[in-house]
Amino acid sequence: MPVFSGGRRIPVHPVRPSFRDPRFALLLVGQSAGWVCSWAASLVLWGFAAYHFGAAPAGISLTALCWSGPPVVLTAFTGGLTDRFGPRTMLIIGYTCSAATSLGMSVSGSLTSLDIMALACGAARSLCSPASSALPTRIVESDDLLAANSLLGVTASIGQVAGPLAASVLMATAGFRIAFTADAIMYLVGALVLIPLPVLPLPEEPRNAGAMATRRPAYGLSWFRTATAGTVAVAREPGLRAIALARMGVIFTSGAFLVIEPLYTRHVLHQPSSQFARFEAATGIGAVVTGLLLPVIRRRVPETRSPMWLLTAGAVSCGLAAALFTGTPWVLVAYLGAFAWGVCGTVFYAVAATTLQRLAPAGKLGRVSGVISTAESTTESLSMPVAGALVAVVGLQPGALLLAAVAVAAGAVCLLR
Repeated sequence: MPVFSGGRRIPVHPVRPSFRDPRFALLLVGQSAGWVCSWAASLVLWGFAAYHFGAAPAGISLTALCWSGPPVVLTAFTGGLTDRFGPRTMLIIGYTCSAATSLGMSVSGSLTSLDIMALACGAARSLCSPASSALPTRIVESDDLLAANSLLGVTASIGQVAGPLAASVLMATAGFRIAFTADAIMYLVGALVLIPLPVLPLPEEPRNAGAMATRRPAYGLSWFRTATAGTVAVAREPGLRAIALARMGVIFTSGAFLVIEPLYTRHVLHQPSSQFARFEAATGIGAVVTGLLLPVIRRRVPETRSPMWLLTAGAVSCGLAAALFTGTPWVLVAYLGAFAWGVCGTVFYAVAATTLQRLAPAGKLGRVSGVISTAESTTESLSMPVAGALVAVVGLQPGALLLAAVAVAAGAVCLLR
């Protein structure tokens, strides 16, 4: 694909979402390292606060807020930086800053200094979320977006499984400070593999939205107006509103089930806590297998359904899989539901990410992704206390079915819109 720069014709070869393309294979390694670091660092952080500094529950809660709060607040704003400087650049900066903050946490001499570095690490991670969403559009061709999103989704599942394991091994064998240092090294690996990636020009506007939609953003705007630009884009485009609604519905169900799953394992299945971990492993296996197979299926099966239909099917299937998981007294059926949840979730998020990348106005993908990510994080935070209250009122399994119905309802409304 030629790119014109200063009157010269510069060949740029898009990345192919395949293990045969070493650039994409390295990207998968780097993104996996980033996800492993994110999961591992959070667990090492809680352990460091509790065991090294002797933090009470209130102190650990404050440390957790310092870690998780900045992305919720800042992601809508950092999306503007992604649109201005490009997703590759922002990911490199975000990973490098995360490495620096991990090293800072490793030398923290008090709980207060640890909280300050956790706050800084949260701010650094807020740079990465919109950039990760926008990166595929700048490195692969449009027809390869679904395959790229599917394979990149596998890295998140790897992080969810390997991150806690890596944290436990490092804390047990090397100590907390070495664990933070190892996180920093892995973050730098994630940054280095991004450097050789090509950068394609901004994609053309996917619909006739007028000249204003394709004009480059006015970057002199305040951060507040930068954030509202993404909100306005979502509000004006029915397809983007449908994506936001479907993702919020699925994340609400997923977040609520963080409360439901261990209670269900103990009180309905009468199994030990290790069984809950095995359910999580089954979900992860389903996600990884589907992420690897989806690109192959996509190449062999023509796309005959509209994106909105696929979004609806994905959201509804996520809710049904959650209902199957917690609606049975049999362990084997629960395994099937957990595995199906991993399968359906991978398909849903790959389709949602691809549709978002194709519908977002040119030059505003970072801000749109930031707004939707902020909405998702807020929804997930609210889902947990709602789940606890609902279970207390109606009971465990009826509450679980009602919470699973949220994803089903969001998918149905998505199709109507």
